[in-house]
Amino acid sequence: MNFEWFFSKKTVWEDCRKNKTLRTIVIITQITIIFGLIIAFLTFSIGFGFKEIIKDKLLNIRGQIIVYKNHSTSYPNFSVKKKKFFKSNLVKQIHGITENNVLIATNKRIDRYIFKGLYEDYNPIFFQYFLITKDFFKTKLLSNHNVILSKKTSLLLGLNVGSNIKIDFLSFDKKGDPTIISNQFRISGLYETGIPEFDDVYILGNIRSIQKINGWEKDLVEKFEIFVSYDNIKKKIFDKMPKNFFFKTIQNSHNIIKWIKIFDINIIVISFIIFVSVTINMIVFILILILERIRTIGILKTLGAENKVIHKIFLFYIIQILIPSLIIGNSIGITLLIVQKKFHFILLNKMQYFVDFVPIYLNIYHIIIINLSIIFTCFITIFFPSLFFISKTPTIKVLEFE
Repeated sequence: MNFEWFFSKKTVWEDCRKNKTLRTIVIITQITIIFGLIIAFLTFSIGFGFKEIIKDKLLNIRGQIIVYKNHSTSYPNFSVKKKKFFKSNLVKQIHGITENNVLIATNKRIDRYIFKGLYEDYNPIFFQYFLITKDFFKTKLLSNHNVILSKKTSLLLGLNVGSNIKIDFLSFDKKGDPTIISNQFRISGLYETGIPEFDDVYILGNIRSIQKINGWEKDLVEKFEIFVSYDNIKKKIFDKMPKNFFFKTIQNSHNIIKWIKIFDINIIVISFIIFVSVTINMIVFILILILERIRTIGILKTLGAENKVIHKIFLFYIIQILIPSLIIGNSIGITLLIVQKKFHFILLNKMQYFVDFVPIYLNIYHIIIINLSIIFTCFITIFFPSLFFISKTPTIKVLEFE
């Protein structure tokens, strides 16, 4: 057996048992490492969990780019077939839509909304994440005379799935005079995005409802919604816009970018605090350990032990303190993450955080990186102090030290 490992194994726990001060500092060091691991796991998993939720969910509430025709022209509508002009390797999806201002009257109030007309192939990810009623197939959800309300709107109007609702469409006749056209619809589903700017405003329905009111053909739309990935939000999607078309970016896309950057900053700051605390604790630990074992250093030097042998003994001291801490920290941290990911014990206010539970993103590479960083920090922290004190301390003075 390696002498340095054997010596450290035989002495470290015996010293801890006999010396209350050393035992206390060992316990504090182990607790610091354990909590450092747990907090680092939570920070990375929750931070990246929120980032993934933002990318997967919030970027699918509506398209990040809206393409429309110049409204000064006689025909602001255009064929859905024109979406081929906007296809790009940076674009995920393109959907033709038409929006119309509508009124819904109840016994006590009249509320104004936007009826968003969609084709039945509209972004399926939206329905996957935000549809909270699973009683209908998607084709039925968007079929004629069916509409989807936000949960908030349905509660405000006192309606639910299966209820009938009268919607008044604001339109203009050939002379340009405003007119109201009323239609009866059936509520086929409820959605909830957690974004008030969307939930408070939009009613989703079949685009044919608006096309019929305006006398349009089935392939005529008012706008294109273009969905892009998070990585492509800031990139220039179109080198040249087709004539008579304009586009605008949705403001919430920029807010999403800012919010994701906040999580990046939080991860960096918390990780820095963790590693600073571990570093300080390890420096204090190694200095106290050297002072407690200073006579042993002198005896080993007298017996002919080289500095590197003594230094390796102290490194093995650290390994024996570190291994139990890593096992406990990893066990507790990973267990907490798995439990939260599976059961969602920690809940959030959806209106503030856009999700109703703390999201967890488990990544084996993050776990390995955190462990290696903790180990590297511990060894680098104790390497230079122990090397300096062991090599610079004269043997005679060490033996005389009490």
